[in-house]
Amino acid sequence: MQEEDQTIPEMVDAVRAGKLSRRKLIKTLTIMGVSAAGAGAVAAVAARQLTAHTAPSTPGDNNAQQHIQQHEQHLANQATGDVQQLHHDYHEDAIVEDSMYPHPIAGRAAILARKSAGFAAMPDMRITVTNRIARGEQLTVEWVASGTHVHDYPGLPATGRAFSIPGVTVVVRRDGKIVRESLYYDMAEVHRQLGTKW
Repeated sequence: MQEEDQTIPEMVDAVRAGKLSRRKLIKTLTIMGVSAAGAGAVAAVAARQLTAHTAPSTPGDNNAQQHIQQHEQHLANQATGDVQQLHHDYHEDAIVEDSMYPHPIAGRAAILARKSAGFAAMPDMRITVTNRIARGEQLTVEWVASGTHVHDYPGLPATGRAFSIPGVTVVVRRDGKIVRESLYYDMAEVHRQLGTKW
């Protein structure tokens, strides 16, 4: 399978397995339209040895405009902390890979519990989209998350500090539901801004 035919999470898995170089990953991401900063964030996470989700790729929806509209609604629900609407956005067996965690978060209930903890820890968090690319079965979104870390979050005791972290999220949907979501950002930068230990 050519890199251009793989989803970004599949390419990250290939880097971790030693089947794809970081340089080739960055080049492919750049060709896809991901910014240098976004490609760097993905490559930095790919270099970390995390437990990857290696289930076979699930064909996703291939309608770019619908992908973008669904993502806009997802962000609106996230901004208001509307967990009930987010519940309807994830497939029951969805997988979320998040740079903060060494293992994927599996299943809608676990994903929404993590989101609820994030809403509580950073109630003023805002996501600003800086680039969005709909390609095949995936939507790649570059963003900056900013806010204040006012309450404990698993692995991050409350600091009261403001943060502004760039990152990339890749979303694959099936029948309108998110089946795989991968969040790439630099945890070293998170800890630097929050003044916590890495």
